[in-house]
Amino acid sequence: MTTVLNLVLLGPPGAGKSTIAEELVHQLPLVPISTGALLRAEISARTRIGREVAPLLERGELAPDSLMDRLLRARLETLDPDQGLLLDGYPRTMRQALGFAAMLADYDRTLHMVIAIEVADDEVIRRLSGRRICEGAGEPFPVHIDDLASIMRCRERGGRLVQRDDDRPEVVRQRLIAYHQQTAPLIAYYEDQGILRRIDGSGTPAEVARRTLAVILRTENRELRTENRELRTGN
Repeated sequence: MTTVLNLVLLGPPGAGKSTIAEELVHQLPLVPISTGALLRAEISARTRIGREVAPLLERGELAPDSLMDRLLRARLETLDPDQGLLLDGYPRTMRQALGFAAMLADYDRTLHMVIAIEVADDEVIRRLSGRRICEGAGEPFPVHIDDLASIMRCRERGGRLVQRDDDRPEVVRQRLIAYHQQTAPLIAYYEDQGILRRIDGSGTPAEVARRTLAVILRTENRELRTENRELRTGN
């Protein structure tokens, strides 16, 4: 691949986007940017932004567009022009999508593909309401209450299982409502642009990542063949 790729990963909460992103960046020259991780870092550091956004996230609401724009622009400024990006968690609204397009233009970047991970609501609720974070055993890692092996690994390392406030079932349902109302319309928007790729989100994150990688490579190879054909014909 000769193009510096700029990709967006869309999907409901619990689709496994962060884990999928981690798998993809091992295979592709991309810098992962998770707006959720950026927000959690602000909350953990108790910055002004963190104190402002923490109550919103606890209720399952989205952070204000102006705040997200500020965080993302600061992160984009740290990237070299030859580094591609894989954005997880942004945009989430039409207003953010339009602002993101302008932001990319400011940095001479083009959005090449939007990957929509599709997962049913019932599965999202099952995944998130059963998710715990193992803390106190090195780098925190997610554990599901059905995964006894991971729970034992956490406890053997002296860790403890903690449920995030936004993983409580009532908050998950509110997050899904917000997703369907504000984020799902983006799928039609990007589909009209011809850059949307739908991915079945069932199975493990590794399986979903493999499906996603195959779609990215297939699309890029097709575009590369088109470019070469145009060069040969002089079009």
